[in-house]
Amino acid sequence: MLSAGVAHAATELVSNGGFETSSFNGNFTSSGTGSGLSGWTVNSGSVDLINSYWAPAAGHYSLDLNGGSAGTISEALTTVVGQSYTVSFSLAGNPDAHGIKNVEVGVAGVNHAFAFNSAGKRRNAMGWETEKFNFVANSSSSVLSFAGNSANTAYGAALDNISVAAAVPEPETYGLLLAGLGLMGFMARSKKM
Repeated sequence: MLSAGVAHAATELVSNGGFETSSFNGNFTSSGTGSGLSGWTVNSGSVDLINSYWAPAAGHYSLDLNGGSAGTISEALTTVVGQSYTVSFSLAGNPDAHGIKNVEVGVAGVNHAFAFNSAGKRRNAMGWETEKFNFVANSSSSVLSFAGNSANTAYGAALDNISVAAAVPEPETYGLLLAGLGLMGFMARSKKM
């Protein structure tokens, strides 16, 4: 097969998507509007950076989007106009108040709503789910934002593993492309004869 052995690696655009560049003692620490959160900016409300309070999706840290009030975080990403990107993240909810935890994810002028039901979840069994969507960059700088809008002000949606990378074609796509180009070359050569 023509595509065998081809390695594909997408460049990660998010800085600190797992909140792992933080370091503190204790269960959690709060950050309010205007605070820097290592790679992120808290634009409104407050958020809680979680250490050992509950089990993260990966690593040691995760984020509760509702600190003392519903919070919004954002990060500016360097993008290429017209390029397709995939956003993925792990979503759960603060289990201390059961119910639906809502988050709105915005990028390239489009908002995407996600919800997580934290009923029956516990700190050691959060039930993390992976969410994904694609967007096409319309600027060289695309702002990615996550806004908590859960009813329980101090118990919001939980985030981890935030990632944005260029959508990379599968290896089979390259094989089909090469086969198509070869066929076009063969047909062009046949017409000359």
